[in-house]
Amino acid sequence: MQLGRLQAEVGRIRALGAEVFAISNDGPQDARRMATEVGLDFPVLSNPSMDVIYRYRMKGERMPMADMGYVLIDAAGRIRRHKIDRQFGEHIGDLVESLGNLAQGRGPT
Repeated sequence: MQLGRLQAEVGRIRALGAEVFAISNDGPQDARRMATEVGLDFPVLSNPSMDVIYRYRMKGERMPMADMGYVLIDAAGRIRRHKIDRQFGEHIGDLVESLGNLAQGRGPT
């Protein structure tokens, strides 16, 4: 599971000064259950109305649910990288590299 792979890198991400959270279109109980089953130590926010999912352009194409990927938001609240990637856990190194570039004052890759 992609979130499990993300969990394995949370320490590196936090060491770069970033925080991690997931947004799910599941209801609160289902989101909480999934987070517990996967062993996540970061919040999984429930967004069944999908308003936040739409706002960050993470709705799946041709499907009535959220897609997988990530959004990097800098300390000023600006979106620095937006990526739909259903295999983001396999590419977690790219995400960590982008965060490192942001931390060093460069743009994300």
